[in-house]
Amino acid sequence: MQDIPRAEDDNSTASALVGAAAALLAARRPDIPPAFAAELLGNAVPDDLARCRPDEIAAIVEDAWSFLLERAPGTAKVRFAPAPVNPHIAVLEIINDNMPFLVDSVLGELNERCVDIRLLVHPVFAVERDKAGKLVAFGGAHDTGGRRESFIHIHIAGAPEAAEGAEIVRTLADILAEVRLCVQDWKVMLARAGEIITDLRDNPPLLPAEEIAEAIQFLQWAAADNFTLLGARDYTFSGNDHALEPQFETGLGLLRSREMRLLRRGDRLVTMTPEIREFLEEPKLLIVTKAAVRARVHRRVNLDYIGIKRFDREGRLLGERRFCGLFTSTAYTCSTRTIPYLRRKVDGIIRRAGFDPEGHSGKALVNVLETYPRDELFQIGEDTLYHFALAILQLDERPRVRVLPRRDRFDRFVSVLVYVPRERYDSRIRTAVGDYLAETFEGRMRAFYPFFPEGPLVRVHFIIGRYEGETPKVDCASLDRAVEAIIRNWTDGLEDALAAAHAAEEARAMMARYGDAFPIDTARSIRRRRRLPISTSSRG
Repeated sequence: MQDIPRAEDDNSTASALVGAAAALLAARRPDIPPAFAAELLGNAVPDDLARCRPDEIAAIVEDAWSFLLERAPGTAKVRFAPAPVNPHIAVLEIINDNMPFLVDSVLGELNERCVDIRLLVHPVFAVERDKAGKLVAFGGAHDTGGRRESFIHIHIAGAPEAAEGAEIVRTLADILAEVRLCVQDWKVMLARAGEIITDLRDNPPLLPAEEIAEAIQFLQWAAADNFTLLGARDYTFSGNDHALEPQFETGLGLLRSREMRLLRRGDRLVTMTPEIREFLEEPKLLIVTKAAVRARVHRRVNLDYIGIKRFDREGRLLGERRFCGLFTSTAYTCSTRTIPYLRRKVDGIIRRAGFDPEGHSGKALVNVLETYPRDELFQIGEDTLYHFALAILQLDERPRVRVLPRRDRFDRFVSVLVYVPRERYDSRIRTAVGDYLAETFEGRMRAFYPFFPEGPLVRVHFIIGRYEGETPKVDCASLDRAVEAIIRNWTDGLEDALAAAHAAEEARAMMARYGDAFPIDTARSIRRRRRLPISTSSRG
C-alpha cells in the first residue's frame, strides 16, 4: 500500500523551491541577503508555493527586496500590482511599523472585496533606516535588534485594473492609518478609563450605590483585556436643546476624526431622538450598545459602544464619556455570571422567573441565558429579555417556529431571533426568511448568525438595518405564521390534504405510504403547476 504523503514532504518541496529561487538570485543580485528569500516565504503554506516555478519565486523575492529598500517614517507603504513574470497573479505588499491588528484589518478589506487569496505571509524583520527612510541594515526575522517592521506579502488571483488597484491601495492606506491611531492612543484611552473609575469612587453621583458599583466593576472588567479600545471622546450635555455636543479636542483613536459618529441612522448623523432623550433622562450610569458604524480595524463588525454619564453634585446631567471598540473573545465565551453589568441583568431574570435553581426549569433557563446571543444580552432591556427567555424555554417542551423581534432603542436596526426546525433549515430557507424580515421591517438585512444548539431547532439571529421612517410594528404571531409558510413544503400540503379527506388512522397510513413517494424536484414541479405558495414574502 502506498504511504500517505506527509507534511514533512510538502515542507521539503517548498524549501527546495525557495532554495532554488535563492540560488537564481545569488547569481544576479549579490546585494540581496542570501537568507531573504527563506525569511520572506519560509512560513508560506507549501501548497501555495507549489503553484510557482523557481524563476517566478526569484522574481517575486527580488521585487519584494526592492520594495523594502525605502519607506517614509511613521506611515505604511502599500503596493498592489501584477506579479513579475506571472501577469495572472497580483501581489499586494505592505511595509509598516510592527503593531497589532495589521493582518486582520487588511484581510477584512480584502474579504469584503471577495478577492481570491492564493498566498499570504507576514514576516516581521529587524531593520535600520536613515532619517529619510532608506534601508541601511537588514537583520532578518530572527534578529532581536533594530526596529521591527511588518512585511505583509499576499498573492491574489487575477491582475486588477489600474483604477481598482489604486482604490485598494488608497483604502488600505486609510485603514492602516486608523490602526496606527488606535495603537498609539491605546494607553491614553486605558488611562482615561482608569480616571473615570477613580472619579466614580471619589465623587459618586446621586445614584443608587449598586448602580455605581456595577458600573465601576464593569469598566474594570472591560479594561482587563476584555474590551479592545479603539476610540474615546467626551460629550457635554446642552440643557437648552437637550443635545450631547462632542468635545472634539478630547477625541482619541478612531474618535479623533470629527466626521466619526457612533450614533447615526443610515447615512444621516443623529443629533437627538426621543429614544436618546429617554436614555439621558434615565437614572442609570452606564449604557452598552452597538454603534451604527462598522469597524475597519481588527474585525469587520459594528463597533461596541460604552457610554458613562457625567453628573454634577446636584445630580444634573453634565455629559457623557464615550468609548468605542470591540469586545474580545472572552466576553463571548465566559459565563454571563462573571461579567459585571450582564450578571445583574441575568440574575434579575432568574429571580423573576422563580424557578428552583437546581430544578430542570431553573437549569434550562440558565442555559437559555448563557447561550443567548451575547451582543444582544448587552443591549436588550430586562423586561424584553424576560419574556423572550421564557418563550425560548417553552421551545424545549414544544419545538416549533418562533420569531422574536427587538427594535433597537435608537431605532437603527431590528434584531430578530428566528427558530425553525433543523431538518427544514438550509441556505434557501435562510435567504427567504431574511428577505421577508427585511421587507416586513422596511430595511435591509445587514447580518445573520446561525446557531445549532442541541435539539430539533436551529436559531438564526438576523440584523435588519433601518434607514428611514418609523419602524413598522408587527406582532409576533403574524411573524410566526409567515415564517411557518416560508418553511412549509410539499409534504406538509400532502399531509393536510390527506387529513382533510380521510379519517385520522387512514390519513396516517397513506402519509406513511406516499409521503416520500415523490422526489423533491417532482414535488416542487407539482407545486408550481398548482401554484401552491410556500412563502408570504413576495421575494421569498
